[in-house]
Amino acid sequence: MSIKEKLPESHLEENLATFAGLLRREGLPIGTTEMFDALYALSKIDLLRRDQFKAALQATLVKARSDQPRFDRLFDNFFVPYEAHRKKVEEADQNKRQLEQRMDLANSELQFKGESLQLSDVELQEYSSLSQEQRVRLQDFVQRTETGKNVEPRFRPLLETVVKSHLRYCKTRKNEQGSKTSNGSAAGSGSDSGNLDQRLREMDIEAIKISDMPAAEQLLQKLSRKLAVQILRRQRSGSRTGPLDLRKSMRDNMRFGGIIFNLKHKPKRRSRQQILLLCDVSASMKQYSTFVIQFLYGLQEAVRNLSCFSFSDNLENLTPELQGRTDLKYLLDRIIRRSSNWGGGTNLGLALAEIAEKYPDLINGKTSVIVVSDTKTVAIDRAVKELGSLKDRVKRIIWLNPVPVDRWPDYRSVSEIGKQVEMWPCSTIAQLETVLTGRL
Repeated sequence: MSIKEKLPESHLEENLATFAGLLRREGLPIGTTEMFDALYALSKIDLLRRDQFKAALQATLVKARSDQPRFDRLFDNFFVPYEAHRKKVEEADQNKRQLEQRMDLANSELQFKGESLQLSDVELQEYSSLSQEQRVRLQDFVQRTETGKNVEPRFRPLLETVVKSHLRYCKTRKNEQGSKTSNGSAAGSGSDSGNLDQRLREMDIEAIKISDMPAAEQLLQKLSRKLAVQILRRQRSGSRTGPLDLRKSMRDNMRFGGIIFNLKHKPKRRSRQQILLLCDVSASMKQYSTFVIQFLYGLQEAVRNLSCFSFSDNLENLTPELQGRTDLKYLLDRIIRRSSNWGGGTNLGLALAEIAEKYPDLINGKTSVIVVSDTKTVAIDRAVKELGSLKDRVKRIIWLNPVPVDRWPDYRSVSEIGKQVEMWPCSTIAQLETVLTGRL
């Protein structure tokens, strides 16, 4: 009896493929052969027995003892028992209803001239998470503003901006306090490096403390090495033969009287990726750009050419320093000290025009351009024009934006530039890994 006949309405193959993808992301070597072996093993067991199900997958997908802990963790998280799954669904539904009630209450409490303030769902959730005292103070502020002298409805956008800024401030303070608490409890309990890695992966890059920088750099190196291995494996798994070599085919088949039985092919030229990295190093972007440089530095074995430029009010070529392959920590320190534009303003249009003029060999159909910037630039119209011209000449443009997605509508530059490029949120190491893993 086949698996589909045993469970006609299941999605076992799709779920198994997804699970295998998660294992591959953790570094386990799983290919088509292992997938077929797993499906065959599952056809021989009782799929309703969780212990047999896990044993079958473990026997076919885990090749090394060191991979066992990662397999166990992913299996327990992915294949949740039915009762636990149903309980989680019920809890999720209940939490959703409670959240909707809190958001309705927030809308009713924050009103100006009888109308609710235009706050995003994320901002309403942040308001709902405040203490009772904090919510009352904010309500009093809105009410005093509404009843002030000469206050007209046109003041509403200004009030909304102030409220949003206050909510962002409260969220930042909460994250900082949570980070301090996590650091203290980690030191007291002796938690392992895996917990620290997870915390650093999800933390806003700009909020990472100097004391955590060594651990963050090690995490970046580990993730970039894993991605480099995946890229090289994908390159090697492609077709190994190039175009037909007619001359060699004729020569090899002369013994058959000119009738061609054996075709000869030219060796396939393996072209590694070419990446052009443009890093905004204005005051608000320095730490984000530094992390992206470190991540891509570890991919040099998998890319044909990594060219790196920094820009703010002018353009600077960092490629010679990166190609020196010296210690990255000291390399970045030298680059930042030497560079004349780290921490300045931003003129994206000028930087793109200078690259097109001085480095035309870097712009071709095999180049993937990665831009790290919050889009805040002078002369936005020129920047959009230069991006449109660049887009037509390269393979793709990937834009990494550290600004939270819920704030993108606040900036015209995000809207205008987003029409020209693939724009992705990238304020954490986890987001950086996700975006680049799927697109390089």
